[in-house]
Amino acid sequence: MLPVLFSEDIVYFNKTYFNRLKNNDVILVKKNHHYFTHRIIYKIKSYLITKGDNNLLSDGKIYPSQVIAKAIKIKRQGKTINIEDLYLFQSTLYFQEVVKIKKALEKENVDFVFLKGLPLHLFFESSHPKRIYADCDVLVDKKDFDKAEKILLTFGYKKVRNDLSPTQGKLKNKEIEASFLKIINGIPVVFDIHIEPVFLMIQLGSLDALYPQKLIDQLTSEFIKTKQQIIINHERFSILNTKYLILYLALHFFHHNFRGAFRLDFLDTVIRKSHLKKQDWIDIKTTINDYYLENYIGPVFFLLKKYYSTSVPDFINFKSFINYKNLNIFDDESRLEAGVNRFKNIFFLSPRPLIIRVFVFFNPQVIYLVFFALKKKLSYFLSKH
Repeated sequence: MLPVLFSEDIVYFNKTYFNRLKNNDVILVKKNHHYFTHRIIYKIKSYLITKGDNNLLSDGKIYPSQVIAKAIKIKRQGKTINIEDLYLFQSTLYFQEVVKIKKALEKENVDFVFLKGLPLHLFFESSHPKRIYADCDVLVDKKDFDKAEKILLTFGYKKVRNDLSPTQGKLKNKEIEASFLKIINGIPVVFDIHIEPVFLMIQLGSLDALYPQKLIDQLTSEFIKTKQQIIINHERFSILNTKYLILYLALHFFHHNFRGAFRLDFLDTVIRKSHLKKQDWIDIKTTINDYYLENYIGPVFFLLKKYYSTSVPDFINFKSFINYKNLNIFDDESRLEAGVNRFKNIFFLSPRPLIIRVFVFFNPQVIYLVFFALKKKLSYFLSKH
């Protein structure tokens, strides 16, 4: 449960009723004669699902009789801290940084829009996130990327390489995202600067054989042009308009191999809070068809209805070569496993004809990654035997 709970922390619990528990509460559970303290990542009337913040696998269904109590505060190095205050402290610090960077981007006339992150959570959930917050994603016009990078470096951020290896980094034919990190009072603050809405593979750059780069460029242009303004604490933020925000969050969930219940949960919140009308859904359907996104977004909407009973019309006709109906949205994957499955999903769900898709295997980046994955899997196999 790092960084919320440390191994030497003393944790205080309160007995609570099952129906008062909600997502992101940290609870003490007894299951199969074992006690553990994990976070609620999904809850319905009859059961909930928990998962450790740093665990790949969830704990499966937890029933009311298995819940012992809710964690409310911790004692660390002689100081007692409410768990809610940990989230509030991080959120406050993050918000201050977001405002600083936003104002600097505006001052330099950088054309940008927030794709996801803290401003959106504060706006749609009317509260700071009740978990340790990961990063903030900003889409900037390609011509303004250098200015955005210079601003972050000026504010003390360091550029972080996400390449699998130096060789893979050299083979990549273009940069589509850059991460910038700064540690403030022991808390990592991360900005991911995009020059396109990433939903394929960051490590592979352009994958025109699987999805037309021309359409990605058009979608990027639309994202930047059609912004909406929201106000949080008297500060104005540019975010995607409702149609493109829903599409982006759905594509982001696809990008993560349809995993991460918190991602689907937030998409459900955005849809419910947006009060979409029939014409809005018609516009969304038209955009999905225009950009050939049916196979990517169709399973996401199916999973929304399955797990969150989200009011999404049955309007997407998609072909799926993956077993999306039994997807486990609660478990994560190792980085290697996620990369392999991401490529499979992109390949099999691609709108391109098969005869064009196979040309991707002549791409030097793909050839390298195939051998990289095989080498890693062989090393793992040999280490176990």
